[in-house]
Amino acid sequence: MRICVAAPGRLQHAGACTYVDDYTKRIQRIVPITRLTIREAKRAKGGVNRRARAAESAALLGAVPHGAVLAALDVQGRVLDSNAFLLWLVGLAEAGTGDLVFAIGGPDGHESGVLEAAHHRIALSPMVLPHELAEVVLMEQIYRALTRWKGFPYHR
Repeated sequence: MRICVAAPGRLQHAGACTYVDDYTKRIQRIVPITRLTIREAKRAKGGVNRRARAAESAALLGAVPHGAVLAALDVQGRVLDSNAFLLWLVGLAEAGTGDLVFAIGGPDGHESGVLEAAHHRIALSPMVLPHELAEVVLMEQIYRALTRWKGFPYHR
């Protein structure tokens, strides 16, 4: 299984960059993982920018490889604890999933088209997280699940 994390814009926060880079290197020892950077739409300050959300969502959907399993991160998605996430991820891997794409929305979330196209909707928390923090949490959970699946020690 190949994993891809798709998100609008590059990571900006130094801490987020450090964590994501570290988890990417660790995960790559187990399965291939890439980050797909979608062009972040320009937006004005304050409020939801529907035009920007629509542009980012369309770009994201256009970049998902044909046949990939799409998992959209969504605060209203299925809440999984670490064990349930492990079972879900391993189930996909053992079922022969070739490409798994995790879609992280921008500051305004996902357009309904992304949520409808998604095979899975997952909430990392019932709280809304900034998209950079969501990526860090996602990467940690992927790494945790893969190390437990393979029987490797989990290094904190």
